[in-house]
Amino acid sequence: MTKKHCVVIGAGLAGLAAAYRLIQNGWTVEVLEADEKRVGGRVFTGRHKPKGRKALVYELGGEWIGDDHDRMKDLCGQFHLRLMPHRYSYRFSEKGKALKIFEPGDSPFSAGSQDAFDGLSDRVKENGDCENEDLDRIDWWTKLKNIGFSEADLRRRDLMDSTDFGESIRHTGAFVAAAEYVFSNASDEMDMKIVGGNDRLPKALKKTIDAAARDKKKPGVHIRSKVERIQQSNGGVVISTHDGRTFPADACICAIPAHGLGKIHWDPPLPDEQRKAAEELQYARITKTAVHFRNRFWDTKTGNGTNGFSLFTNRASDFVFERTFGQDVSGGILCSYAIGDKADDLADEKHSDLARWIGGDVRDALGLRKKKKFQGTYVDHKPWQQEKDIGGAYAFYRPGQWFKVRPILQRPHGRVAFAGEHLSDDWQGFMEGAVETGEAAADGL
Repeated sequence: MTKKHCVVIGAGLAGLAAAYRLIQNGWTVEVLEADEKRVGGRVFTGRHKPKGRKALVYELGGEWIGDDHDRMKDLCGQFHLRLMPHRYSYRFSEKGKALKIFEPGDSPFSAGSQDAFDGLSDRVKENGDCENEDLDRIDWWTKLKNIGFSEADLRRRDLMDSTDFGESIRHTGAFVAAAEYVFSNASDEMDMKIVGGNDRLPKALKKTIDAAARDKKKPGVHIRSKVERIQQSNGGVVISTHDGRTFPADACICAIPAHGLGKIHWDPPLPDEQRKAAEELQYARITKTAVHFRNRFWDTKTGNGTNGFSLFTNRASDFVFERTFGQDVSGGILCSYAIGDKADDLADEKHSDLARWIGGDVRDALGLRKKKKFQGTYVDHKPWQQEKDIGGAYAFYRPGQWFKVRPILQRPHGRVAFAGEHLSDDWQGFMEGAVETGEAAADGL
């Protein structure tokens, strides 16, 4: 029997996971990736090797694998990729000084605010669709304020939660936010990472997909292949790239960010409702900055040595944590995770200024004197909102969008199915969400 053939658009985790599952299901597969150099999409690992020292590994993209992320853990197991703990104790810098240390899962809020949140969590678990749609119509800040959060606790909540959504909780849909915390574990799934770098998984997937295509004497994953046209007929689908190549197939999985759909010519056209939904969905503005310091002047271990150092601040760093925690290397890397307007502000700053600001934020919060050891020696950063084919770190659902926009974007269009973290019901914004939707799209063909 002739094998069915599928073309997957996008070699991020969603597309690669879809292609790998299709191969397991007996399909032949080709993957088209617009990037000129690499696969992985928003999984982006950096490596810095000081002269005569071990390389330091850091992530400028997808960071965490949670205890509940079964698909990611299963794939890592299949490719023999070891996982290591990646949990962080945290504190807040207020008025330039670091406050008490909280362990993962500890509440930093007043008893009254925490009781109000626990009550809301119980209600969300019992809610039906109508109640959750009502919750989705307002923003997270307003909802927390309405249930009794104090101004001080709201500010803390904004600092913490904005790192999960990429924008202030004043703009985040309340249902999306509530579900993030009600149905996750105590550490918000910030539990593990892949030893040696998270990009080892997309590289392993690509290697397997390429190997499966060798009998056709061409790669399974085609980089530098920007899709310009998708044409469907009763006999199948033909995908055309910017350089005039065509890829006929029985089916297609489109695993690119939603706003990329509008850059493709569709024949027949996407339904107006689906096209408008793709235009409406925004992606989070996040700039991640990695700074190498010769000396680890921060707390290298907290929580009985099991957790790394992290700090929430309203200064330039936003959220800053030691990315080299658990690595047996000399020196260390602090990673800043800036969101929203601040991400835009930092995007084009000089590396020397970024190093000075990030090191200074941590130094001042810990009450340390100015010394040369606080000067960063290497800087790398990634403003995801400036990536032309991606446009942001992950999808950002505003009030009223979760039950309206996402279901429309999930609908297949003829022989074309869709995948990506923006479509995940349970793990939107996580690598797990990308893998989950990619596999589901493959199984649905």
